[in-house]
Amino acid sequence: MNTAQLPQTIQWIQDTSFQIVSENYLWPVLVQHPENDEYSIDFPSKGYVLFTNPQNEEFKSNFTESVETLKRTKYWNPRSNFLVLACGKLEESPAEFADTVLTILKKTGNIINAVLIIFTGDTGDNIYNVNTSKTKNISEETITTIYAYSLFPYLNGACNEDIIVLIGKWTVHNASEDSFKSINVFTNKLPKTFTGCVLKILGVGTAPSVFKENYVTKIGEKKFVLRGMGLETANLFAREKNLSLDYLEPVELTSANLFDLAELLMNGGVDLVTGFVPCIHPIYTLADLTHSMAIDTLKYLVPCPKYQSKTHKIMSLFRTSTWLGMLFVFIFVSVLFWTLSHYPTRRNDFTEFNLLAQCFSAAWGVLLGISVPQMPLSLGTRTLFIIYVWYCFAISTVFQAYFTTYLVEPGYEARLETLDDVMRTGLNFTTYQILEGLMGIIDFEELHDFEETKCFDFNECIKDVMFKRETFSLSLSYLSSYLASFSGFHDHSKVVCYLDTPVLTTPMGGALPIGHPLLKIINVHVRRCFEGGLLEDYWSQFLHEVNLKANKTDEDSEFVVFSLTHLSPVFMLLLFGYVLSAILLMCELIIFKTKGSHTRNN
Repeated sequence: MNTAQLPQTIQWIQDTSFQIVSENYLWPVLVQHPENDEYSIDFPSKGYVLFTNPQNEEFKSNFTESVETLKRTKYWNPRSNFLVLACGKLEESPAEFADTVLTILKKTGNIINAVLIIFTGDTGDNIYNVNTSKTKNISEETITTIYAYSLFPYLNGACNEDIIVLIGKWTVHNASEDSFKSINVFTNKLPKTFTGCVLKILGVGTAPSVFKENYVTKIGEKKFVLRGMGLETANLFAREKNLSLDYLEPVELTSANLFDLAELLMNGGVDLVTGFVPCIHPIYTLADLTHSMAIDTLKYLVPCPKYQSKTHKIMSLFRTSTWLGMLFVFIFVSVLFWTLSHYPTRRNDFTEFNLLAQCFSAAWGVLLGISVPQMPLSLGTRTLFIIYVWYCFAISTVFQAYFTTYLVEPGYEARLETLDDVMRTGLNFTTYQILEGLMGIIDFEELHDFEETKCFDFNECIKDVMFKRETFSLSLSYLSSYLASFSGFHDHSKVVCYLDTPVLTTPMGGALPIGHPLLKIINVHVRRCFEGGLLEDYWSQFLHEVNLKANKTDEDSEFVVFSLTHLSPVFMLLLFGYVLSAILLMCELIIFKTKGSHTRNN
């Protein structure tokens, strides 16, 4: 509205309002002229004061254009306090004029917290004469009545209507200062409970954020409710505030339907969008976001360390070089004893080691801690024998210590900690539709060296990483835990493993139309649920229910100490010893029989 067309009375009200603000508050005042749209501010507005002239023929269009101009500012806040001052001769009743102004504010900017002050008179056009003296005293004939109107949603059970209410009326001749102070202009306009008013909720995403539960009513009507991490807080809020929930069919959040959801919010087709709604800047520009309902983390999901077999673990107690060293010492000592038994000067020390098989048997017995049939007689050969006994004792002690650890602790392969570890394993990187949209926003330079494989169902992609162990991918922590419970794993650490460094941590919330009146009380409810740990408790119960409904369970009894799985390698080793002993016995019998036959023939 061009100030040049305003009556002098409105100009006086403007000057008086600015004077009161500058004298009583430490607020910066920024004056915007409708013909200049190029100004901007770098701080949120504390409030808005709008001046309008109802006598202007283009009043409605000018007022709507002014509100649209404010909406284009950087820090537009439709929940701020709006004070609209109108001074002029009304062509309709004050109530009808208030309905026009406040409805424009509601439809144009979804503004609820607004107060309209109407300065008007009862007779003639000459009521706008103003005393233009330096003190700017207004005459009694200028303004005779002041009206104050405001808009109240959910008043007296009115769910889908915004009621215009007269909150004050003053006659200039009879008004006093106390009569103005008794009016609470910007009061709380929301009731403590709602009488079954409908709250339309749209779930975005898939389990565990959102999932459907179908049911049949008593009259046979098929309906569904939405549950999940993103819906639990909304369900509790509706139950506390006596709201009726109208669930819309859930959808997935993609870059393609993001603006469709924003348009649905702006058109009033839905009151709350929740589920998988990250609190990020692009969504802040399209809707009002609630406080964080949960905090989720995007991480690199990699195959977990594979459980080592018992036989492999026994063989891995020592390194290969140690096993080869033991084998070399065993063969060297056996051959050395056999050689000394045939040496002329040492023949009396080793009368029982004339055969090579006897030497191997004696060396093996010492390694197992079994006594030998004959001890050497001379000091030098005894010293050699004692050194070998000490060596076998040291090896046996270390082996038994590690073998005890083997009995009571499971063994795993090395864990993947960095992308370099993943690169050495040769795993491919799996992408899916939602992840491709994210990679279009964030450049993952570290993934350029990996081969990519595409997957259409991201749930199956995550399962392939956890169970097939052939690829790795990016996954949210809540999703991975849910899929692990869904697959029957109570202990998620067996199948859910991440790299050490998280990629992105983002809060999850809900989205409401910009300026929606329920945002404040929803935020209070969300904060109390978050601080009270209700979401963590729900998440724990939810995973337990999913795990109970799983088609299979993961008992994993192989980790029970001294179970058959633990002891079976021991018995296999004992059986191998029996077989080896039987073979050695047969060899000895054959050798002795052959030797006896040659002796009789001679």
